[in-house]
Amino acid sequence: MRTFSTFILAILRAGALGCVVLLLPGLGLAQKVTTAKTTIPFNFWAEGYEFQAGDYVFDNEFPGSATIRREGTNASIGVSIILYAVPEEKENPRVIFVLRDGKYFLFELWIVQDRYVVTAEFEHRGEASEQQRQVPLTIVESHDE
Repeated sequence: MRTFSTFILAILRAGALGCVVLLLPGLGLAQKVTTAKTTIPFNFWAEGYEFQAGDYVFDNEFPGSATIRREGTNASIGVSIILYAVPEEKENPRVIFVLRDGKYFLFELWIVQDRYVVTAEFEHRGEASEQQRQVPLTIVESHDE
């Protein structure tokens, strides 16, 4: 009889765990979608593509990614990003680039209260160096989705 009650308890625990697994993804669906603009005064690289200096639009409409689009065009490039910090106070939005081998690479996006790092740079998140350039972002639109 003891093994039967242990078996029933194991089934109940598995069922409870299954409910939690099904509920957790739904909690993560709500996100703040932000669109921001900036003028980047130098060429830069992201996801293997070179972008010319100019006016750009950044947004994070899709979870886990940001799109970069040169203003006035429809073509965009998606960049994988990871949220790595939520500062206690609001910060000035900015995009951060790091200089490597004479080229600037997209490194981080700071959008008011969220700091995102480009996935390929995750191990270096939050690092500051003299090899970085920061460009301010102007938030155009921000809403919960």
